[in-house]
Amino acid sequence: MPTCHHCDATHTAEELTRHERPGVVLVHCPDCDCLLGRYRRHGDAPETDRLREA
Repeated sequence: MPTCHHCDATHTAEELTRHERPGVVLVHCPDCDCLLGRYRRHGDAPETDRLREA
């Protein structure tokens, strides 16, 4: 169970506030809105595709 570094509150993963942005997920404490983590989203299409047809 994650513990907030700012307010020392302990929450389950389901209770955390998630913000999904293109390519990244931000996770915040629901009590004080302190950022707990930033995670890359795997499986999203890359912003730039440099592959070309041969």
